[in-house]
Amino acid sequence: MSRDDFYASPFGVTYSAYAERPWLNRLIALTVWGGDTRRYYESMSAIREVADGGTIVDCPCGAGVALRELDPGENLRYVAVDLSPSMLRRARKRIDRRGLSRVELIRADATGIPLPDGSTDLFLSYWGLHCFPDPAAALVEAARILKPGGRLVGSTFVRGRDSLRQRLIRPDVGDFGKPGTAEDIPRWLEAAGFSEPQIRRSGPMLFFDAQLA
Repeated sequence: MSRDDFYASPFGVTYSAYAERPWLNRLIALTVWGGDTRRYYESMSAIREVADGGTIVDCPCGAGVALRELDPGENLRYVAVDLSPSMLRRARKRIDRRGLSRVELIRADATGIPLPDGSTDLFLSYWGLHCFPDPAAALVEAARILKPGGRLVGSTFVRGRDSLRQRLIRPDVGDFGKPGTAEDIPRWLEAAGFSEPQIRRSGPMLFFDAQLA
């Protein structure tokens, strides 16, 4: 199975189902990874801080979990990007259920998003960096399409030897691409042009919030 079809597997179906249920996702994360996902859902409030008429890019959008913060008729451009056709289909169903008319779905790689330079106010990058073959390049692409002072909010798994759970995060195994370490993420962010990123960690999960300088 190719990587872009990985989420068509039973794992992808299960992952999409529990990601939409914060209580269940938190229980699974605590049990399997020893981390707390509350910050993931809390950080989605950044969507409501974007000014009227602003643009949000959600890459990878997955099944569209972050759409929970959008209201029908809201005057925002929301661009949901993913490489997985199955995830985009699930996101479409979520869009239709919620009656969201201003969400655009795009199938694209995280290092080649078809939007102009400096066109985006908020970039969401949830649970994607550890899946990408070049996560540092994905952050450079996020910086490219963000406006000066634009905001990046996201989460990722980080590899390391701090715990047995972290040792399970191995490059090119399952849906992992080239996951970075806890030290790599702030370094990659700063190299891409983000200033003073706020980093929080829970087990092997790392949450980041940064502005483009």
